[in-house]
Amino acid sequence: MATGGKGALSLLQNYSSDSEGDSGYTSEDDKKRKQEFRNPHERKRKKRRGGGGDEEEEDMMVDTPSSASSRQSTPHHTLSSTPHSTTATTTTHITSSSSSSRSTIPLPDELLQEREDHVDDPRQHQGRVRSFPHERGNWASLLYVPLHLGVYGASFTSLLSSLVATCRDNQLTLTPSADLHISLSQTLVLHLHLIHPLTQDLRARLGGVTRFSLWLHGLGVYINEERTRTFLGLRVCHGREELHDITAEVDKCLAEYRLPPFYKDGSYHASIAWCVGDATEDLRRLLPQLENICSQYFSVESDMRTFDIPALSFKTGNRIHSIPLAPSK
Repeated sequence: MATGGKGALSLLQNYSSDSEGDSGYTSEDDKKRKQEFRNPHERKRKKRRGGGGDEEEEDMMVDTPSSASSRQSTPHHTLSSTPHSTTATTTTHITSSSSSSRSTIPLPDELLQEREDHVDDPRQHQGRVRSFPHERGNWASLLYVPLHLGVYGASFTSLLSSLVATCRDNQLTLTPSADLHISLSQTLVLHLHLIHPLTQDLRARLGGVTRFSLWLHGLGVYINEERTRTFLGLRVCHGREELHDITAEVDKCLAEYRLPPFYKDGSYHASIAWCVGDATEDLRRLLPQLENICSQYFSVESDMRTFDIPALSFKTGNRIHSIPLAPSK
């Protein structure tokens, strides 16, 4: 195909070769340019090396692990190429460490202040005193049987109100319990890393225990080991054997973690009210009156003291882990 001389001359004048005096592609140049076209990274590197001749040379800084506070400067090389030139010049740049220093960000005041020791105020906890001191990373834990009143909640609240009023008339102040449950362990002190494995071990040991029912009957007076709180509770009448078998398995599990077992002479009961201090004698003197009130309520609502137990609960701090029991066969 013929091409006008003017057009061909124009192409030769506008074309800038990598070799001086070269007026067109050679076979090796053709291969090289095709390879660069296929490789975008090569085109970018060539552009940074001065494809147009007007771009500034870039400095490269290398961080070294031997210095934690400043960057160490390292000699590096930048190639600069000029159109219509057959030689490439090498320039060495040294970056000063002082120019690359970073300004430090100050820590918040909350992190700089020393941690204050936790001080318990019984006035913020209805006069209750801790059985063990508060320490960061320690979690108060308890295994228990949750008792859900369901439709009998209003009737049970009325019963509690009558019991508390009778005690108040005899100069004894009781506080209704926040929830109804039967303890199956002492209050345990757990480190955070023990909570998950202990919960899993309890589920493995108790997962084969069959669901059961229990029946509450009769009032009892109880006091904690420190003798700082006195409790009024409903005793477990039916279901004690099932609870005894469960605590035996729980004690085996706790022994593996060097944790204390359940009370040897512990009585299974559900605390329904409490007061601060040792008031066992005063409360025992009132038991006949209080028993009479309970009998009147339970004669009307006999099912109010019967509970089906499908699962246990393991409370650690403010979190409750459910431990399901096996369905009855």
